[in-house]
Amino acid sequence: MTSSRISRALVFLLACFAISTAGSGLAAASLAPTVPAGTAETETDPVTRQGPVVLKVADRSVNFGGRFRLRGKTGNPYPGAVRVQSRSRSGWRTLRKVRTGSDGRFSTSVRARTSTRLRILTNDGRRSETRKVVVIGHIKLARNERFVRIGNSLLIRGTVVPRGVRTLRIRVRGGGVITTRSRANGRFRVRWIPRSAGDFSFRVFAARTGRSTGDSTLRRRFSALRPGHASYYGPGLYGNGVACGGTLTPTTRGVAHKYLPCGTKVTLQYGNRTVVARVIDRGPYIAGRDWDLTEQTRNDLGFGGVGVVWTNK
Repeated sequence: MTSSRISRALVFLLACFAISTAGSGLAAASLAPTVPAGTAETETDPVTRQGPVVLKVADRSVNFGGRFRLRGKTGNPYPGAVRVQSRSRSGWRTLRKVRTGSDGRFSTSVRARTSTRLRILTNDGRRSETRKVVVIGHIKLARNERFVRIGNSLLIRGTVVPRGVRTLRIRVRGGGVITTRSRANGRFRVRWIPRSAGDFSFRVFAARTGRSTGDSTLRRRFSALRPGHASYYGPGLYGNGVACGGTLTPTTRGVAHKYLPCGTKVTLQYGNRTVVARVIDRGPYIAGRDWDLTEQTRNDLGFGGVGVVWTNK
Protein backbone atom coordinates (compact mmCIF):
# COMPACT_ATOMS: atom_id res chain seq x y z
CA MET A 1 0.00 0.00 0.00
CA THR A 2 1.35 3.39 -1.01
CA SER A 3 1.88 6.18 1.45
CA SER A 4 -0.90 8.31 -0.11
CA ARG A 5 -3.50 5.59 0.50
CA ILE A 6 -2.39 5.25 4.14
CA SER A 7 -2.77 9.00 4.65
CA ARG A 8 -6.29 9.02 3.21
CA ALA A 9 -7.30 6.12 5.51
CA LEU A 10 -6.03 7.93 8.63
CA VAL A 11 -7.95 11.11 7.70
CA PHE A 12 -11.16 9.07 7.24
CA LEU A 13 -10.80 7.41 10.66
CA LEU A 14 -10.18 10.74 12.42
CA ALA A 15 -13.27 12.25 10.79
CA CYS A 16 -15.45 9.34 11.96
CA PHE A 17 -14.13 9.72 15.55
CA ALA A 18 -14.92 13.47 15.60
CA ILE A 19 -18.49 12.87 14.39
CA SER A 20 -19.13 10.21 17.07
CA THR A 21 -17.73 12.49 19.82
CA ALA A 22 -19.96 15.40 18.76
CA GLY A 23 -23.08 13.18 18.81
CA SER A 24 -22.34 12.05 22.37
CA GLY A 25 -22.06 15.71 23.49
CA LEU A 26 -25.43 16.63 21.94
CA ALA A 27 -27.11 13.65 23.59
CA ALA A 28 -25.70 14.62 27.00
CA ALA A 29 -26.81 18.21 26.52
CA SER A 30 -30.35 17.10 25.62
CA LEU A 31 -30.58 15.06 28.85
CA ALA A 32 -29.35 17.89 31.18
CA PRO A 33 -32.13 19.96 33.00
CA THR A 34 -32.69 23.49 31.76
CA VAL A 35 -32.42 26.43 34.20
CA PRO A 36 -34.44 29.55 33.36
CA ALA A 37 -32.39 32.62 32.67
CA GLY A 38 -31.81 34.80 35.78
CA THR A 39 -32.71 31.99 38.26
CA ALA A 40 -30.13 30.89 40.82
CA GLU A 41 -29.73 27.13 41.02
CA THR A 42 -29.26 27.39 44.83
CA GLU A 43 -32.62 29.15 45.55
CA THR A 44 -34.29 27.94 48.83
CA ASP A 45 -37.63 26.12 48.73
CA PRO A 46 -40.36 28.76 49.40
CA VAL A 47 -41.89 26.58 52.17
CA THR A 48 -38.72 26.94 54.27
CA ARG A 49 -38.49 30.75 54.07
CA GLN A 50 -38.75 32.44 57.53
CA GLY A 51 -39.36 35.97 58.67
CA PRO A 52 -38.90 37.57 62.09
CA VAL A 53 -41.07 36.62 65.08
CA VAL A 54 -43.25 39.65 65.89
CA LEU A 55 -45.28 40.39 69.06
CA LYS A 56 -47.55 43.43 69.36
CA VAL A 57 -49.44 44.50 72.50
CA ALA A 58 -52.60 46.56 71.99
CA ASP A 59 -52.68 48.00 75.53
CA ARG A 60 -49.43 48.39 77.46
CA SER A 61 -51.25 49.23 80.73
CA VAL A 62 -54.44 47.53 81.93
CA ASN A 63 -56.46 47.56 85.16
CA PHE A 64 -55.81 44.62 87.44
CA GLY A 65 -57.99 41.72 86.30
CA GLY A 66 -58.32 43.04 82.75
CA ARG A 67 -56.61 41.55 79.69
CA PHE A 68 -53.57 42.38 77.59
CA ARG A 69 -54.53 41.89 73.94
CA LEU A 70 -51.72 40.32 71.89
CA ARG A 71 -51.19 39.66 68.21
CA GLY A 72 -48.26 38.91 65.94
CA LYS A 73 -46.70 36.42 63.54
CA THR A 74 -44.12 33.66 63.57
CA GLY A 75 -42.57 34.43 60.19
CA ASN A 76 -43.47 30.92 58.98
CA PRO A 77 -45.87 30.68 56.00
CA TYR A 78 -47.64 27.65 57.47
CA PRO A 79 -49.75 26.88 60.57
CA GLY A 80 -48.16 26.03 63.87
CA ALA A 81 -48.20 27.06 67.52
CA VAL A 82 -46.54 29.61 69.79
CA ARG A 83 -46.12 29.96 73.53
CA VAL A 84 -46.93 33.23 75.30
CA GLN A 85 -44.36 33.59 78.07
CA SER A 86 -44.04 35.91 81.06
CA ARG A 87 -40.90 36.94 82.89
CA SER A 88 -40.77 35.98 86.58
CA ARG A 89 -38.09 35.87 89.25
CA SER A 90 -37.34 32.24 88.44
CA GLY A 91 -37.20 32.81 84.68
CA TRP A 92 -39.65 32.62 81.80
CA ARG A 93 -42.89 30.73 82.33
CA THR A 94 -45.53 29.84 79.75
CA LEU A 95 -48.92 31.46 80.20
CA ARG A 96 -50.67 29.74 77.32
CA LYS A 97 -50.17 27.98 73.99
CA VAL A 98 -51.78 29.50 70.89
CA ARG A 99 -52.36 27.99 67.44
CA THR A 100 -51.39 30.14 64.46
CA GLY A 101 -53.13 30.50 61.11
CA SER A 102 -51.90 29.25 57.75
CA ASP A 103 -49.94 32.48 57.36
CA GLY A 104 -48.26 32.14 60.78
CA ARG A 105 -50.32 34.90 62.41
CA PHE A 106 -51.98 34.66 65.82
CA SER A 107 -54.20 36.68 68.16
CA THR A 108 -54.92 36.11 71.87
CA SER A 109 -55.11 37.79 75.29
CA VAL A 110 -53.77 37.16 78.80
CA ARG A 111 -55.15 38.20 82.18
CA ALA A 112 -53.48 41.24 83.80
CA ARG A 113 -52.27 39.98 87.18
CA THR A 114 -48.88 41.67 87.60
CA SER A 115 -46.57 44.02 85.72
CA THR A 116 -44.14 41.93 83.68
CA ARG A 117 -42.46 41.38 80.32
CA LEU A 118 -44.03 39.21 77.63
CA ARG A 119 -42.54 37.36 74.67
CA ILE A 120 -43.48 34.76 72.06
CA LEU A 121 -41.61 31.46 71.68
CA THR A 122 -42.10 29.40 68.50
CA ASN A 123 -41.88 25.61 68.21
CA ASP A 124 -38.56 25.89 66.39
CA GLY A 125 -37.02 27.84 69.29
CA ARG A 126 -37.16 31.36 67.85
CA ARG A 127 -38.24 34.27 70.10
CA SER A 128 -39.81 37.66 69.68
CA GLU A 129 -38.57 40.85 71.32
CA THR A 130 -39.90 41.34 74.85
CA ARG A 131 -42.73 43.78 75.50
CA LYS A 132 -43.17 45.48 78.89
CA VAL A 133 -46.74 45.59 80.25
CA VAL A 134 -47.97 47.38 83.37
CA VAL A 135 -50.85 46.49 85.67
CA ILE A 136 -52.77 49.41 87.14
CA GLY A 137 -53.25 48.77 90.86
CA HIS A 138 -56.41 49.61 92.79
CA ILE A 139 -57.53 50.22 96.35
CA LYS A 140 -61.03 48.99 97.16
CA LEU A 141 -62.42 50.73 100.24
CA ALA A 142 -65.07 49.10 102.35
CA ARG A 143 -68.01 51.21 103.45
CA ASN A 144 -67.16 53.35 106.46
CA GLU A 145 -69.34 55.10 109.01
CA ARG A 146 -70.58 58.51 107.96
CA PHE A 147 -70.59 59.82 111.53
CA VAL A 148 -68.32 59.08 114.47
CA ARG A 149 -68.84 60.38 117.98
CA ILE A 150 -65.93 61.82 119.92
CA GLY A 151 -64.65 59.09 122.21
CA ASN A 152 -65.15 56.45 119.53
CA SER A 153 -62.95 55.67 116.52
CA LEU A 154 -63.53 55.61 112.78
CA LEU A 155 -62.71 52.26 111.14
CA ILE A 156 -61.02 52.58 107.73
CA ARG A 157 -60.57 49.27 105.89
CA GLY A 158 -60.26 47.87 102.41
CA THR A 159 -58.22 45.75 100.00
CA VAL A 160 -55.36 46.64 97.69
CA VAL A 161 -54.83 44.73 94.43
CA PRO A 162 -52.66 43.09 93.25
CA ARG A 163 -52.77 41.51 96.66
CA GLY A 164 -49.69 41.50 98.83
CA VAL A 165 -47.89 43.39 101.58
CA ARG A 166 -48.03 47.07 100.63
CA THR A 167 -47.25 50.30 102.47
CA LEU A 168 -50.31 52.53 102.69
CA ARG A 169 -50.83 56.11 103.83
CA ILE A 170 -54.22 57.35 105.05
CA ARG A 171 -54.34 61.13 104.89
CA VAL A 172 -57.10 62.60 107.05
CA ARG A 173 -57.81 66.17 106.06
CA GLY A 174 -57.36 68.21 109.20
CA GLY A 175 -56.30 65.13 111.17
CA GLY A 176 -52.81 64.13 109.98
CA VAL A 177 -51.43 61.05 108.22
CA ILE A 178 -51.62 57.41 109.30
CA THR A 179 -49.15 54.85 107.87
CA THR A 180 -50.02 51.16 107.80
CA ARG A 181 -49.29 48.01 105.81
CA SER A 182 -51.64 45.58 104.13
CA ARG A 183 -51.51 41.87 104.88
CA ALA A 184 -50.46 39.22 102.38
CA ASN A 185 -54.05 38.96 101.16
CA GLY A 186 -54.06 42.69 100.41
CA ARG A 187 -56.46 43.62 103.22
CA PHE A 188 -55.84 46.48 105.62
CA ARG A 189 -57.65 48.17 108.49
CA VAL A 190 -56.84 51.11 110.70
CA ARG A 191 -58.71 53.22 113.27
CA TRP A 192 -58.68 57.00 113.54
CA ILE A 193 -59.79 58.75 116.75
CA PRO A 194 -61.16 62.30 116.34
CA ARG A 195 -60.05 64.88 118.90
CA SER A 196 -62.53 67.60 117.94
CA ALA A 197 -65.90 67.93 116.28
CA GLY A 198 -66.13 68.89 112.63
CA ASP A 199 -66.38 67.69 109.05
CA PHE A 200 -63.45 65.63 107.81
CA SER A 201 -62.41 63.54 104.83
CA PHE A 202 -59.71 60.99 104.12
CA ARG A 203 -57.90 59.39 101.17
CA VAL A 204 -55.84 56.20 101.02
CA PHE A 205 -52.61 56.09 98.99
CA ALA A 206 -50.61 53.03 97.91
CA ALA A 207 -47.09 53.39 96.53
CA ARG A 208 -45.96 51.94 93.20
CA THR A 209 -44.33 48.50 93.31
CA GLY A 210 -42.78 46.13 90.81
CA ARG A 211 -46.13 44.37 90.50
CA SER A 212 -48.33 47.37 89.70
CA THR A 213 -48.70 51.12 89.65
CA GLY A 214 -49.66 53.03 92.77
CA ASP A 215 -53.21 54.16 93.45
CA SER A 216 -55.23 56.60 95.52
CA THR A 217 -58.88 56.48 96.46
CA LEU A 218 -61.49 59.17 96.06
CA ARG A 219 -62.09 61.37 99.06
CA ARG A 220 -64.40 59.86 101.70
CA ARG A 221 -66.26 62.35 103.89
CA PHE A 222 -67.39 61.91 107.48
CA SER A 223 -68.30 64.01 110.51
CA ALA A 224 -67.01 63.88 114.07
CA LEU A 225 -69.78 64.72 116.53
CA ARG A 226 -69.67 66.19 120.04
CA PRO A 227 -72.46 66.20 122.64
CA GLY A 228 -74.49 69.33 123.33
CA HIS A 229 -77.54 70.15 125.44
CA ALA A 230 -80.65 71.12 123.50
CA SER A 231 -84.26 72.14 123.90
CA TYR A 232 -86.92 73.09 121.41
CA TYR A 233 -89.11 76.11 120.75
CA GLY A 234 -91.97 77.10 118.48
CA PRO A 235 -95.51 76.85 119.96
CA GLY A 236 -96.75 80.35 120.80
CA LEU A 237 -94.08 81.96 118.57
CA TYR A 238 -95.37 81.00 115.12
CA GLY A 239 -95.77 83.98 112.85
CA ASN A 240 -92.95 85.86 114.55
CA GLY A 241 -89.75 86.71 112.71
CA VAL A 242 -86.43 84.98 113.35
CA ALA A 243 -83.04 86.64 113.79
CA CYS A 244 -81.66 85.46 110.42
CA GLY A 245 -84.71 86.61 108.46
CA GLY A 246 -87.98 84.89 107.67
CA THR A 247 -90.99 83.78 109.67
CA LEU A 248 -91.18 80.90 112.10
CA THR A 249 -93.79 78.26 111.19
CA PRO A 250 -94.52 74.69 112.37
CA THR A 251 -92.72 73.34 109.27
CA THR A 252 -89.60 75.49 109.60
CA ARG A 253 -86.52 73.27 109.87
CA GLY A 254 -83.65 74.98 111.66
CA VAL A 255 -81.78 75.61 114.89
CA ALA A 256 -80.99 78.59 117.07
CA HIS A 257 -77.42 79.20 118.27
CA LYS A 258 -75.78 82.05 120.10
CA TYR A 259 -72.90 82.88 117.76
CA LEU A 260 -72.68 80.59 114.68
CA PRO A 261 -73.20 82.60 111.45
CA CYS A 262 -76.67 82.55 109.96
CA GLY A 263 -77.08 79.82 107.35
CA THR A 264 -74.41 77.55 108.86
CA LYS A 265 -75.24 73.90 108.20
CA VAL A 266 -75.34 71.83 111.37
CA THR A 267 -75.46 68.04 111.54
CA LEU A 268 -77.52 66.82 114.48
CA GLN A 269 -77.82 63.23 115.66
CA TYR A 270 -80.15 61.82 118.24
CA GLY A 271 -80.38 58.08 118.72
CA ASN A 272 -80.29 56.53 115.25
CA ARG A 273 -81.61 59.60 113.45
CA THR A 274 -79.52 62.28 111.78
CA VAL A 275 -80.71 65.63 110.41
CA VAL A 276 -78.92 68.53 108.72
CA ALA A 277 -80.41 71.94 109.58
CA ARG A 278 -79.31 75.57 109.19
CA VAL A 279 -78.84 78.23 111.83
CA ILE A 280 -81.86 80.53 111.50
CA ASP A 281 -82.14 82.18 114.91
CA ARG A 282 -80.33 83.18 118.11
CA GLY A 283 -80.58 81.33 121.39
CA PRO A 284 -81.07 79.50 123.65
CA TYR A 285 -80.69 81.87 126.56
CA ILE A 286 -80.99 79.31 129.35
CA ALA A 287 -77.70 78.45 131.05
CA GLY A 288 -76.18 75.09 130.10
CA ARG A 289 -78.04 74.77 126.77
CA ASP A 290 -76.28 74.92 123.38
CA TRP A 291 -79.11 74.54 120.87
CA ASP A 292 -82.74 75.38 120.37
CA LEU A 293 -84.45 73.18 117.80
CA THR A 294 -87.52 74.17 115.82
CA GLU A 295 -90.51 71.90 116.12
CA GLN A 296 -89.89 70.42 112.65
CA THR A 297 -86.26 69.61 113.50
CA ARG A 298 -87.35 68.12 116.80
CA ASN A 299 -89.88 65.86 115.05
CA ASP A 300 -87.35 64.78 112.41
CA LEU A 301 -84.97 63.65 115.16
CA GLY A 302 -87.60 62.11 117.41
CA PHE A 303 -86.27 64.39 120.13
CA GLY A 304 -88.05 65.02 123.45
CA GLY A 305 -88.36 68.38 125.12
CA VAL A 306 -84.86 68.63 126.64
CA GLY A 307 -81.83 66.38 126.17
CA VAL A 308 -78.41 65.77 124.59
CA VAL A 309 -77.87 65.81 120.85
CA TRP A 310 -74.64 65.15 118.96
CA THR A 311 -73.47 67.81 116.51
CA ASN A 312 -70.51 68.57 114.25
CA LYS A 313 -70.26 72.18 115.52
